[in-house]
Amino acid sequence: MLSIWGSKGNYAYVTARVKAKKSLLISKDNYPKLMLMDLNEIGRFLGETQYQVEMTELATKYDGVNLIELGTSKNLARVFTDILNYSKGDLRDMLERYLMRWDIWNIKTILRGKYYGASTEDILEDIVAAGKYDEGFINILISLEDVEAVLKELKSKEGLVIPDEVVEEYQETKTLAPIEDYLDRLYYDEVLACVKCRDKAERLFKQFLRKEVDVTNLMTLLKLKKEGLSPEHPEKYFIDGGEELQIKTLVELSKAENVERLGSELTKFSFYADIKDALEEFKQTGSLSTVSLAMQRHLLRSSEKFSHIYPLSVLPIMDFMLRKKQEVDNIRIIARCKESDLGPDQIKKLLVM
Repeated sequence: MLSIWGSKGNYAYVTARVKAKKSLLISKDNYPKLMLMDLNEIGRFLGETQYQVEMTELATKYDGVNLIELGTSKNLARVFTDILNYSKGDLRDMLERYLMRWDIWNIKTILRGKYYGASTEDILEDIVAAGKYDEGFINILISLEDVEAVLKELKSKEGLVIPDEVVEEYQETKTLAPIEDYLDRLYYDEVLACVKCRDKAERLFKQFLRKEVDVTNLMTLLKLKKEGLSPEHPEKYFIDGGEELQIKTLVELSKAENVERLGSELTKFSFYADIKDALEEFKQTGSLSTVSLAMQRHLLRSSEKFSHIYPLSVLPIMDFMLRKKQEVDNIRIIARCKESDLGPDQIKKLLVM
């Protein structure tokens, strides 16, 4: 089937299915109620929503925060896999590349777990099997002894080769940053190359992905400034392909003497209005969490605007995926905050809606 722009893919069918799924998302009106519930009440609430299958399956083994985190993660993986399975043609190709982010997420989660000696249960809490790596293969990776064994398994079974110089840098620095940075670059190289920009909708999709690159690079830049680092070759810390923050621009920004000067330089970019207050708080507290939340809200607003412009395209599907992920993030934040006895006002500041 051809879309109204002529590219192959069952866009009308998939967007209709996604529209139905979007209607099941938890409404904003329910979040104040969730923030007043205890963990058992949150679990029961989720058991009466689209999370029912996962909550019921896991309730015999888990409870409290563990039940909520595992239930929502498994639901997220199931929903995304369903969408991919009933997509066809070029649409499926784009979504498959887009969902590769979860393969990268899972690899990084497992590597961190092995690096810090985390238990299997702790690693599984953050796994979302929504990419091409199914739970069986993920469990094999988790069962391996160390970082090197995981990298070897990925190379032999999936053809994911981490360059020797990256592995050597990991061994020299004793940090996972070189490997994680490489994986992030690999993901964006793959997904940006897949979007061919054959029509306006695909051009907007690529533009959104490039905005994501900007967000990632901006957070990296702010971390460098926070730590007072002015590396000799700052370009190696950034991902190519951003919308506004090209590598050359980022290198120039990295030369700013301090956070205040950097903030002044950022005023010229389109996202500045959305992060202005968060940047001021960062200057005062040194915490980047509010900037990260502000950038997430900026991306959500962008995706929603795009999805309404071209309703029979990849855009509303991508918008739903972002909102579904954010819903799961919000539920998990509420559950963790409840476990830590934080009040509703404190929790509200951490949510993105």
